[in-house]
Amino acid sequence: MKVVFLFGGLPHYLNKVLNKINAESDIEVVVIVPEGNSLTFGSGVHQSEVGIDFKVIRLVESSAWYGKPFFKNFYKTIASEKPDVIVTGWPYFLAYMLMPLLLLRLKIKGIKLYAREIPFTVPAYNETFEAFEKRCVDGQKNELIFKNGLAFWLLKLMRKYLYTVVFDKALLYTEQGIDIIYSYGLAKENITVTYNSPDTDEIFETIKEIKLKHPHLTSKPHRLLHIGRLVKWKNIDLLIKAVQVLKPKYPNIELAIIGKGEEEVNLKTLVNTLNLTDNISFLGAIYEGEGQTIEFLKSGVYVLAGMGGLSINEAMAHSLPIICSVADGTEKHLVFEDKNGFYFKDSNLESLVDAIDKMFTSDTIEMGARSKAIIEQKINLPFVSSQFIGALRS
Repeated sequence: MKVVFLFGGLPHYLNKVLNKINAESDIEVVVIVPEGNSLTFGSGVHQSEVGIDFKVIRLVESSAWYGKPFFKNFYKTIASEKPDVIVTGWPYFLAYMLMPLLLLRLKIKGIKLYAREIPFTVPAYNETFEAFEKRCVDGQKNELIFKNGLAFWLLKLMRKYLYTVVFDKALLYTEQGIDIIYSYGLAKENITVTYNSPDTDEIFETIKEIKLKHPHLTSKPHRLLHIGRLVKWKNIDLLIKAVQVLKPKYPNIELAIIGKGEEEVNLKTLVNTLNLTDNISFLGAIYEGEGQTIEFLKSGVYVLAGMGGLSINEAMAHSLPIICSVADGTEKHLVFEDKNGFYFKDSNLESLVDAIDKMFTSDTIEMGARSKAIIEQKINLPFVSSQFIGALRS
């Protein structure tokens, strides 16, 4: 069978999953992505075409009549590729509702349409605006759905149509999304949680190689590590302020920050202002591989101060305990309070300081071992790819 995925870009972690599906099943993977700069991908998201084993088609992405991007020559491409399934995410799936002729032609061809949603950004159908706003983090609240009451209700009505008329199945990466999507009319048996994972096989192999090359490499228990784009909604400034508060109690506290982004100058200025240049280092962008593994192995604790996701998986694969708040929903499958990590209240400095302090007085080696066990036994690349394969075959 053949499956076409519509993506705004090619993030390196997703390529590994698609490679595995393409290589280890009877499913031929084809990916349609924008030609040139994407209108949907966030700036600074690391993309890569290195090692891709599936077909990539680049189409011109332009603004459709309803103001959101879609692909030119999309139907012509689909007619040529003849897929059995098309997997589509926001905002591309708006075309199925607002271009009814396109939907009709796809249905006539018997193509199954799957949604791929990020459920933590989606309100349940009967959820009030107040309830939705309360469960969302500050980093989400610059979106239109929080600024316009009419948009909030229109987007819910849109999804009601899509999940009762258009989509055959939905693919989610968190269990929390099942009830949300079910509220729009899609039967639960047609909702599959695929979870999310980096290439855990490659990570474990890299760890072995690094330990052989650097047998004396040891972790520092009070060295915190943060990986992510340097943007406001990652809350890295909050983490820097937490280091300042904890420094009198833990003079050897360190924070290593991996990433690049628009907030870099402001964050470095904050570090200088707080006299933390001896405690906090900016390491730039380091994408997977040996360089990143070395930084994980030198650290004692991984902290995700704001929104994110896969860096938690990567840190756990390196046997690190985790401190996080509301990330992207996947953390609920990975981080368990006082077992392999601690949670803190979103954007709350006092709560973050308390979580780090508790971690520094805990058995971080044992907690890190539990982290690795979760990755080895459940949330790993083979498992995630098998979830995709099962859903697509069905």
